[in-house]
Amino acid sequence: MFTNNHSDRARLALLAGSLLVLAACSSSNNGSNSSQNNPPPANPPAAPVTVMVFAGDDDSGDIQNTISWALDPNATDYTVFWANAPGVTENSNVVVPTLSGTRYVVHTGVDVVTGNTYYYRVRAGSAGGTSALSDEVAGTPQQSATNNSLNDVAWNGVDTLVAVGDSGVILTSPNATTDPWVDVSLVAVPQQLTGVTWDNVNSQFLIVGAGNTVVTGDGSNWVQEDLSNLPGADNLQDAAWLGDKYIVVGNNATILTSNVDGSLWEAQDPGPNLGTTAFNAVAANDTRIVVVGTNGTILTSTDNVTWAVQPLAENNDLNDITWDGSQFTVVGSNDTVLTSADGLTWTSHIPGTSDINFVAVTQFDSGLVQDPVLSTVGSSGTLVIDPDADPGAIVHTGTNRQLGGVTLVDDGVTPRYLVIVGNDGTVATAQVN
Repeated sequence: MFTNNHSDRARLALLAGSLLVLAACSSSNNGSNSSQNNPPPANPPAAPVTVMVFAGDDDSGDIQNTISWALDPNATDYTVFWANAPGVTENSNVVVPTLSGTRYVVHTGVDVVTGNTYYYRVRAGSAGGTSALSDEVAGTPQQSATNNSLNDVAWNGVDTLVAVGDSGVILTSPNATTDPWVDVSLVAVPQQLTGVTWDNVNSQFLIVGAGNTVVTGDGSNWVQEDLSNLPGADNLQDAAWLGDKYIVVGNNATILTSNVDGSLWEAQDPGPNLGTTAFNAVAANDTRIVVVGTNGTILTSTDNVTWAVQPLAENNDLNDITWDGSQFTVVGSNDTVLTSADGLTWTSHIPGTSDINFVAVTQFDSGLVQDPVLSTVGSSGTLVIDPDADPGAIVHTGTNRQLGGVTLVDDGVTPRYLVIVGNDGTVATAQVN
């Protein structure tokens, strides 16, 4: 017979209490572990930045828009939304790319029509969620009007762009976006055309090219100027307006200056030991003219008559130069980017590219703007914004063709954009902030 005395009941009560305490502690510990195993709060990537649209065409395929952005190390994927009107949302169409990479997509096919404007926003994603949409950007592609390589482009500041290229091709467009490029070549000038500039005094474009070719005109009507008074026929490469005359440079150390309207020309002596040097480009500010050429040549003058060779800043070929109101910028082979406030002392920059031959830098032929956009283009379809920023912002263009000329369209009203030309008739635009 089981007996339950006082001491047994006390021991049972103590045991029950101990079990309750253990159960409570176990419950508390389990709660703590559950809290530790909960996933951390979502941490989505930031909205994509440096979003750009390179909109254009060459003679080999469909017109296309290439949308690119800066990579975010916290993002694992990107989605590009598009529409035919401003106001892109996450309910808009999603770009189904014909080509894509880690930081770009190519939008082409039946959705992309010449002269239509397309609007884009980009969203980044990761395990932590999705970002807000990027700022909206737009692109308006135009079809190429030639299969010849285009070497330079200039804007008159109002309503006309002119691009020039091989076999004497001259193209014009009011804006290179909603209005097409039209061939306005001069039949009597089949030579390669290499440079074009605009001046507001004569209200005319001036084009230069092979065989001492100089052509002036308003964008539709052209006159071939007579340079028969000059001995030989050199390949002219570039031209600039000096305020009261033109200056033109070319192969075999050629420097020519004109009268006010470009109808009379004379040769200038650049000095000794420069006879075989190719002068590729020229630019000027209010006090100094700077000419650049092969093998790192930099030549300066304050009167366009007496010239001084500057010490080598680089031994690479220097292909183009611009003055943006505060500095000269020179670009050339092997990723060369140089800047100078006075044309005498030069600083070398790292644009962030590799083995690129930079061919052209932004020109401001129709006049300096309040906030100039510096860019450079070159081999392998390369476009770099702010190449002097160490590094610059590399824009994916969706082409491997060499780009040969770039100018800025900034009317102070519509969003400003770069107009870019290149090999195989490439014509393109890129909106910039």
